[in-house]
Amino acid sequence: MDVRALLLDTHVLVWLTLGVQRLSARARETMENAEALLVSAASLYEIDVKRRRLYAADAELRALPDDLLRALPARGLELLSISPEVAWRAANLEMKHQDPWDRILVAQAASLGVPLVTCDGDIHRQATGVTLVW
Repeated sequence: MDVRALLLDTHVLVWLTLGVQRLSARARETMENAEALLVSAASLYEIDVKRRRLYAADAELRALPDDLLRALPARGLELLSISPEVAWRAANLEMKHQDPWDRILVAQAASLGVPLVTCDGDIHRQATGVTLVW
């Protein structure tokens, strides 16, 4: 798949940042060939909420840099804000998947017209109007 930019789901971002080899061959190849890898502010929020409150014992989340705002751009990743349009679109998606972070990522990828790299089965089964890579 030849694309200019890709939006990374949070788990993909974690695996990429830590060098964990869980990405599919297709996802890895697509990411290597993309001009830009995009990270939503929703992922930053999700990571910090989970590592500080929900999954404090999760070794992968604890291994991430403390200051993702500096660390991710230093690794060539582009950080994205969440616009009011994306927030509205996420709230009104016609999918049963209720994870607010995933809904924002699907809406953001659709709004930007870029594929979302994810292995989330619920997203693959329910999301429409967005290209998914895995």
